[in-house]
Amino acid sequence: MSLQKETTEGLRPFFERFQRLNAGADVEKLIELYASSVMVAGPAGPNVITAPHLLGAISKRKQLFDDAGHRKTALVGFEEIPLTPRYSLVRTEWQWVFEPASGEQTTVMLPSTFVVDCSGDAPHILVYIPHDDVTAILKRRGLLAS
Repeated sequence: MSLQKETTEGLRPFFERFQRLNAGADVEKLIELYASSVMVAGPAGPNVITAPHLLGAISKRKQLFDDAGHRKTALVGFEEIPLTPRYSLVRTEWQWVFEPASGEQTTVMLPSTFVVDCSGDAPHILVYIPHDDVTAILKRRGLLAS
């Protein structure tokens, strides 16, 4: 069997919507982009999170980042690799801009990978893999208390 890499950008509008919703205050609309259970596999290991827990985690993270001076997040890198007709692997890179009241603007580049289910009426994120511990990075940069 020969595996051939086919790159498309069919999910780019989905991730641009993800970016807009992530920037806004409507966390419930953002949660709709995820499956009812999501695997989050970050540097600390994997966890399966249900939508209600994800809602709480995203709300808490948003407040933490707002307190650190978060101003905007932009999708600056995107690569989609179809795995099957139903599932795609999406590699992204996000530029986060922070401007705390007591300091100068700081930019943090954060890559992450997603597995997206493209079946049904709309795509849904099944797996989220943050490549770095964003909280640890922000602490090292002095944007969050240690």
